[in-house]
Amino acid sequence: MGIVYEGFDPFIERTVAIKTIQKSMIDKSESQEILGRFRREAQAAGRLTHPNIVSVYEYGEDGDVAFIAMEFIVGIELKEHFDKTIRFQISDSAKIMTQLLDALEYSHARGVVHRDIKPSNILITTDGQVKIADFGIAKIESSELTQVGTVLGTPSYMSPEQFMGQAADRRSDIYSAGVILYQFLTGERPFTGSNMTMIMHKVMNQAPIPPVEFNPDIPEALQEVVKKAMSKQPEDRFQTAAEFMKALKLAVESSASASQTSYSEATKTSRPAQSPQKNGIGQNSIIDFNMADFDARLKVSQQEADHKSAMPNFENQPDNSLREINQEFLRLSPSQQNEITAITNPASALPKSMQKSPSATGGSGLLAGLAKEAKERIGSKQSTLQESQANAQRVDGALNRIVQFLHPFIQHVNDVEPTINRTYRFDARTVYSNLKWRDATIESRKQSLSDAALTDHVIFSVNLCAPEPVLLKRPWGPLETLKKELHHLRLRMIDDMEAVNKKPKQEWLEAQLAADFPVQIKFQGNYNESNIDVMCRNMGTFGVAVYQLDPDDVTPAFLDDIGLFLLGRTNKLPPQLR
Repeated sequence: MGIVYEGFDPFIERTVAIKTIQKSMIDKSESQEILGRFRREAQAAGRLTHPNIVSVYEYGEDGDVAFIAMEFIVGIELKEHFDKTIRFQISDSAKIMTQLLDALEYSHARGVVHRDIKPSNILITTDGQVKIADFGIAKIESSELTQVGTVLGTPSYMSPEQFMGQAADRRSDIYSAGVILYQFLTGERPFTGSNMTMIMHKVMNQAPIPPVEFNPDIPEALQEVVKKAMSKQPEDRFQTAAEFMKALKLAVESSASASQTSYSEATKTSRPAQSPQKNGIGQNSIIDFNMADFDARLKVSQQEADHKSAMPNFENQPDNSLREINQEFLRLSPSQQNEITAITNPASALPKSMQKSPSATGGSGLLAGLAKEAKERIGSKQSTLQESQANAQRVDGALNRIVQFLHPFIQHVNDVEPTINRTYRFDARTVYSNLKWRDATIESRKQSLSDAALTDHVIFSVNLCAPEPVLLKRPWGPLETLKKELHHLRLRMIDDMEAVNKKPKQEWLEAQLAADFPVQIKFQGNYNESNIDVMCRNMGTFGVAVYQLDPDDVTPAFLDDIGLFLLGRTNKLPPQLR
């Protein structure tokens, strides 16, 4: 809403953040609402003193400037962690959620409902402390600053009752906190869509994908906590943040206890107990131990068996099935093991005299034929698997090269904010020119929470901004058609569309469009076809275009060509995107 300055209070001798609004720069039609929210933020946060809430020291107005002096925080938004697809251990997620819920319990007890709990309003300091910020749309009990019927919030984190314009109480904040816990566990928001209507429909009518489908290591107790927090009906949720926090702690502790029990039982069967790895509650430690311990148990079994050479060769099986195959094999009787071994490794199941002299079997026959067939089949599977893995690595490597180029590119260009020497035409009379670069961002996501997961997609976005609003002038036509065109191109009309429609019909429709519009490139990893699907929006001209890109084409020269095109220094896209 304005500019935030780093300042210094000379009387108390402390650094502060000073959030300001220049009242004369606010559109008159929005002035009352924006200033009301600004004062509400000071009033709501100002009555709260909690280590996990950004403190407000003072509110004032000096001439044309309204300001809030508040606590200066050294840290970054939780949203930035999520955008970078940083993986949180369950224990770390629980610590952050506990601080968040403790702050909400304190806030609710003092009559303040935040109503916009989301990752960008949660700051994480360098020492891991949580700070809730931005009480701009908070509801204060006994206050007339907000009214029922107003839809406020951020769609992906809004509760069903907020979408319906109903009164939002503490249980709305609990719902939003449940969405954040879901994002901690899965790396994804539970409900997404291209517009608010789509998101609203999902929030109101659909259940989110169970977290276990994103990560099979998520304990069931934690899934139940998320499910209850995100219940559609407020009365079915946790009724207080303290209740939510208690259930979360119990779920984490029970998961930790189950992990320790499983570890102890596995250790007793093979070797002296040792301290479990501290990889996070419910993640990796048990799996890593069992896989490592398997080798020791296998050797013991081999030593005790009378048929040392009967162990079939499973080296060419995929890693994730190796353990299960060997466990099933060891449960079989010696005769059954010999039968299986005869197929996978026939020579080892024959008498030594026959092993020394292949001609003793007649030189050919069923055993030799089955051995050859099994070997070819396993070899073919292994070859296909290796080829698939190599292709996946090519796609993932190309997406990573895109990220490594765009991060410093954005940083440098955002500092310069250049003028883009390119003209965009919505129609013959509606022209955007002398465009300035504004607020470029990059988002990248992995396919799961695993550190080794492949990259799912990379999205580059930037806003281009004309010096002033652009006049739209065209022959009068169906308003709905125009609205769909503008929405498709992400162009925004400043004038009230309904008011425009109610005016007496004239030959020409005239309205003002916002000066800015987005340019976007999405690189989506297509691992089934071993290529990259590219979607470009408003690249050079208004509209959407799609391409398929070979991973090997993502070279430094290709990336430089994209950068030069985005900066307006060339009007030709790379050949691969034409």
